[in-house]
Amino acid sequence: MAEAWIPQLQMWLHGHSGIVPIPNLIEFGCSRRDAYRLAETDNFEIIMPGVLRSTHWPFGTDQLMMAACLRSSIAVIARTNAAQMWNFRGLPKPDGEVRVLIPHGRSVILPGVIVEKCRQIDAVDIVQRSDGLRLTSPSRTLFDCADILGTRRTGSIFEQLIDEKKASFVTQAATVARLARPGRPGTRTMAAVIASRPAWRAGLQSDLEVLVLEAIELAGLPTPQTQMWFVLPGGRRIRLDFAWPDKQVALEVDHPFWHAGAAESDRDKHRDLKMTTVGWLTLRIPDLDVNGGLAVSINDVALTLALR
Repeated sequence: MAEAWIPQLQMWLHGHSGIVPIPNLIEFGCSRRDAYRLAETDNFEIIMPGVLRSTHWPFGTDQLMMAACLRSSIAVIARTNAAQMWNFRGLPKPDGEVRVLIPHGRSVILPGVIVEKCRQIDAVDIVQRSDGLRLTSPSRTLFDCADILGTRRTGSIFEQLIDEKKASFVTQAATVARLARPGRPGTRTMAAVIASRPAWRAGLQSDLEVLVLEAIELAGLPTPQTQMWFVLPGGRRIRLDFAWPDKQVALEVDHPFWHAGAAESDRDKHRDLKMTTVGWLTLRIPDLDVNGGLAVSINDVALTLALR
């Protein structure tokens, strides 16, 4: 195949998961007749009306999502598919389905995709990616998935979004205020998560930290600062998982994927030693204690705070 439009097509396919709409092929210089003839070869197939898939690429949810967005300008990837794209932590195993939202009163044919109609999807709810995918925003996605995920998982992901600066407390609260309706899925779960969390607190980095903070609150300990920045002697800035500045006590949760090597362990010990030179004490809770002996560890924290 020596046609001049082939290089453009190849570049497009690599940037769009092997999916190309026929109108784009025509823009590249391919005739409409030849564009449809491609579907009769072993190299392409029609995945949706007017949209081709290169058979050199896999057929899966990535291809269906891309095809849906390129097929229809009103389709928005939503719910658990959008959650996966935003890398929400602790999601259930994907079910292989693709779900999109379209405005109520509109219609579009998207074979292989679950199309859900929504009366309210505002411009702020949509994130347009450079590759053509449209996703519901992190805040809107969390609201839509909240009842499926449950309060604990929704709360953990909310912490993640704040920590990763994908959403703020104010943004999420505004999303809930805008979308919440009696009986609407997501309303009660998100309202409970928002109400249980102070607006000022920094986001927690992991599920382990969420569990530790719950245990701290359950034990009635003073409320710690979360993700507090601290300047070590020498000028190096570090971030503490939990801290009680008035007591000069820090509490670190040793995540297995962050504290797995000798070099990391030595660095932590050096950091803890530096903190002692300015009067601070660093306590550490290994991940195994979080998952099995958390009550004992939190009791040790309580005793330490009392002594300080």
